[in-house]
Amino acid sequence: MATIQVREYNLERTLGAIRSSGPSTTSELTRATGLSRPSINSLVSELVGLGWVDVVEPVLDGQGGRPPQRFAFRSRAGLLVGLDIGVHRISVLLADLDGTVLVDHQVAVDPTLAPPERLGAIDQTLREALAEHGASPKDVWAVGAAVTGPVDATGRTSLFSPLPGWTDVDLVGHLSATFPCPVSVENDVKLALLAEHAWGAAQGADDVVYILAGLRTGAAAFVNGVLVKGHAGAAGEIGRLPVVRWKKAIGILRGDDAGDDELDVDAAAASTTFETARRGDPGARRLVREYARAVATGASALVLTLDPEVVVLGGGSTPWADLWVPEFSAMVGRSVIRMPDVRVSTLGGDHVARGAVRLAMSQVESSHLTGGIRPARARLTDADEGAAQPVAT
Repeated sequence: MATIQVREYNLERTLGAIRSSGPSTTSELTRATGLSRPSINSLVSELVGLGWVDVVEPVLDGQGGRPPQRFAFRSRAGLLVGLDIGVHRISVLLADLDGTVLVDHQVAVDPTLAPPERLGAIDQTLREALAEHGASPKDVWAVGAAVTGPVDATGRTSLFSPLPGWTDVDLVGHLSATFPCPVSVENDVKLALLAEHAWGAAQGADDVVYILAGLRTGAAAFVNGVLVKGHAGAAGEIGRLPVVRWKKAIGILRGDDAGDDELDVDAAAASTTFETARRGDPGARRLVREYARAVATGASALVLTLDPEVVVLGGGSTPWADLWVPEFSAMVGRSVIRMPDVRVSTLGGDHVARGAVRLAMSQVESSHLTGGIRPARARLTDADEGAAQPVAT
């Protein structure tokens, strides 16, 4: 039994080295794992047989030498779906098992849509994204979905949601009727932080506060490398406190911070204020400074509570970070005991959907790649390799 456990552990280590480093030679894997060449050769052969590794044939260098073979993770063995269900937009990403985006499909929706109509729009967007890639639901290994509002253990937003009627929606059940694979649902801001931790500004940091600054303002946190969810999924909802002013932050850029209706936000007005400030208009610059202070109030409270190594700023206001982040940082610095490193996201507008992809990746890692590596669910034929189409059964 101990020998089997050691073998499984070494299989995971070897596959992990291949995934993290990209196509690797036997020598490189030996150095990365500390295992002997014979052990690596045996382990790689088993991973090839399980369907998780491809042999990358060497290319002759024209000088009489033959480069060594390399071994690559078969990321195209299946598809992942990342779904972002926003108030004004539905976004779908199709990705391979390493999270590389293959299809990015988005549609604008009426913010007042009732659940049946919004679910219909979600289904249609998913069908279009799959059709664009020539795939079907059976090709998908896991689905991650992002929604606004606190998400409980069942995947529901039963406490509150800005989506009309959404607190009664069983999104996991709805998507599971289409996709014969694991379906996970999580809060959109928390998934944005997952994306930052995997591919963005929070890489390598275990204690992180993430601030979503855009049409809405929200927060999420990593503590000791673990996403903080809370008892009912409501951790990070500090914007519910009126003194924080996060619900009114976008209104400040309109010159009107009285309203907080997330169905009636004016992105164009906010963008105009930022652009006018960039041209030096004193009134617009005053509004931008006030906006930065409003965002910094809640951020300061989180920094004092969690003492993060890094604060990451993401969301729709980041294209104008040069205008408001200096004021944001100055106010946080005046309010906290220890100033964290403030970083601005570079992931772009699909950061939430990418976090949903990361959530789906974690499902595959849990079911197939940890605690003993399970066989990949399908093998690509030579013809499929040439067509570069993921196949899963």
